[in-house]
Amino acid sequence: MKFRTSLEGFPTRLLLMSSCTIAAVICAAACIAYASGTLEASYWAYLAFMTVTSALGGLLIGYSAWLNSGRERRELEKSRAASEAMETEIKNLEDAAERREEFIASFAHELKTPLTAIIGYADMLRSMELSPKNRFTAAGYIFSEGKRLEALSLKLLDIIVAGKQGVERRKFDAPYFIREVAAVTVPSLAADGMKLEMRWEQGEVEIEPDLFKTLLINLIDNARKASRKGQSVELFGRREDGGYAFYVRDYGRGMRREDLDKITEPFYMIDKSRSRAQNGAGLGLALCQRIAELHGTRLEYESEPGKGTTVRVLLPGEP
Repeated sequence: MKFRTSLEGFPTRLLLMSSCTIAAVICAAACIAYASGTLEASYWAYLAFMTVTSALGGLLIGYSAWLNSGRERRELEKSRAASEAMETEIKNLEDAAERREEFIASFAHELKTPLTAIIGYADMLRSMELSPKNRFTAAGYIFSEGKRLEALSLKLLDIIVAGKQGVERRKFDAPYFIREVAAVTVPSLAADGMKLEMRWEQGEVEIEPDLFKTLLINLIDNARKASRKGQSVELFGRREDGGYAFYVRDYGRGMRREDLDKITEPFYMIDKSRSRAQNGAGLGLALCQRIAELHGTRLEYESEPGKGTTVRVLLPGEP
């Protein structure tokens, strides 16, 4: 059976001090004894004795120092590892807090559009005399936007807080989807004295409907904010090489080239005073970019100051 001796907690500093004290006492005693004649030995015997004891004392002191340095090195490594673990934990907590804040801000931002549609159609039901068909349509949009808002909160939680890297996509008829997006955005455009123009080519797209609808609604909402009363915002879709593309175009104030590379950064606002006046938070396009990435694509911009902006989203697929 093998026995292992642990040196953890061994009092090496005490051993080192004791060894030095013992060596000094032995040396002093030998010198006194030799000088008084009580040590009956020749000079060479005395020299041999002192040499051996000094060597043994030196070895003992060196071994004690080695043990002490090893213990200190291990303690330093443990301290460094504990410090690194603490720094990692703090960083993880900061990242989690940042993701939660981003989710809350994004959800608050996305809350506005469905509520605008819900309030707009509810106001129509409350203040206008509608035919049964139109009344049923308005109630249907109120219901569908309420359900979308409910589903959107969970999906935003997945992609922002949990960092989900994929979404479940389904095939949709592109013209039908464009009409659904238009129905939600028309009330907010009409409230600002604008109209939405639509056109499309036939085709199918593979999307996660709640998220992709959020993307297009955000793009139209940004176009509304960049436009003036009486102007139009365009939403159209067409088949292209590589898939089906959606376009949102406005004829508003446009953007400078140096701003185009920054507009998808969270909380970036080109005109901060105007954005805040319109309840903007600088999160819409950052979220749109994330949703586009989940669909295997990206946002492409063309813009010129004073002439407007066009945003293109190409969904990969058969042309």
